Amino acid sequence: MNTTATDKTAIRPTDMEVDFAQPLATLRQQAPVTMVLGGAGTGKTTFLHMLRKHGGSRQVFLAPTGVAALQLGGQTIHSFFGLPPRLVDPDQVRPRSPKRTLMKKLDRLVIDEVSMVRADVLDAVDRCLRIARGRPEPFGGVQIVLVGDFLQLPPVVPMTEREILGHLGYEGPFAFDARVLREVGLARLPFTRVWRQSDIAFVEHLAALRSGRFVAEAVAAINEACFRPHREGRIPVVLAPTNARVDAYNRRGLEALADDGRVYEGGSQGEFDLANDRLPVPEALLLKTGARVMTVRNDPEKQWVNGSVGTVIGLAPDRAFVRLDSGGVAEIERVSWERIRYDWDEATGKVEAKVVGTYTQLPLVPAWAVTVHKAQGLTLEDVRIDFDAGAFAAGQAYVALSRARSLEGMSLVRPLRSSDIRIDRRVAAFAAAFETEAELFPVR
Repeated sequence: MNTTATDKTAIRPTDMEVDFAQPLATLRQQAPVTMVLGGAGTGKTTFLHMLRKHGGSRQVFLAPTGVAALQLGGQTIHSFFGLPPRLVDPDQVRPRSPKRTLMKKLDRLVIDEVSMVRADVLDAVDRCLRIARGRPEPFGGVQIVLVGDFLQLPPVVPMTEREILGHLGYEGPFAFDARVLREVGLARLPFTRVWRQSDIAFVEHLAALRSGRFVAEAVAAINEACFRPHREGRIPVVLAPTNARVDAYNRRGLEALADDGRVYEGGSQGEFDLANDRLPVPEALLLKTGARVMTVRNDPEKQWVNGSVGTVIGLAPDRAFVRLDSGGVAEIERVSWERIRYDWDEATGKVEAKVVGTYTQLPLVPAWAVTVHKAQGLTLEDVRIDFDAGAFAAGQAYVALSRARSLEGMSLVRPLRSSDIRIDRRVAAFAAAFETEAELFPVR
């Protein structure tokens, strides 16, 4: 049985570094705002690692959610700028006093997962930086790098909040609807080379589903190849849209094992709110011998990566032994996730990322099934898609299908339907214009 998964940062990094030399050079030319957009498996995370390594000592990395910030090794946008956890009127925000010195010293601010950043939040970032730095130009002259894919998961904006955004003058909730982007020259870095899949036909099917063009043909081709029992001798990870569906799969998997199992308790220190924070691994993690599990961290010794799949073969009080589907047995101990806060160190003249809280737990989650959202960024050798009643968010079906390394390693519980492929037409038009150097913000 050989279900392996690799974190996208582990895919041919040497080739990627060569491929990304020009994008890094573009940033060094100090374009005021650079947008880095690309589909699944095009190397955006590897690019972020390279930018962190080679981008200088006066940059910060931010993300729209706590989980994304933990994965990025950065801070949330809201905590960095002191924004409230609700819609904001950008004209009313003020920068946090303790952060003003840091904001004055910044050269670059990088925002990952930009597809989940609302327009009002990006305009609030702009206003905070202008005020803190006392400079009238967009973002107060700080170079901004926006990374992500608007055709994957969108921001969560209830209808009532969409109405409020409309009253504030926004055409839509996306970051590209922010007023500030119409004031500044936008450098474009489209990532179009797919590193995850090598099958040209599969890559073309995924591109069709991502853009919403030739959907019927792509759906028919994927159904013909993948609506079947999963290939023999392999145990796939099931991807499903909802927590309820995934929890049912994992509960059935655990209940089928006779072993009583062992519960591993997670612990936190400092600024880590177990009651309200979304945790990378449950605070009470039940494991049993025979359980299917997935690692959710990269191993410093490279025995496994984020997304490696295997079967528990032994449990000890402070560790678990997992036979990896890719081969070998891994002894997996507790690790710590760090919550950081950026500060300015006057003595060194550098931005410092200070650890303000930690959460410690075994880096394992049940892996009979995983939600599409939590699988974002993973590459799976064997995956079975269960769309149940259908995808409920734009881009969700594309995210699920693009986790598979190959058509041979993917199977479908039910046939894919064209109605599963939900595309926001405004987003698709923006993405198409972005990749073709067309006008991004046409005058209406």
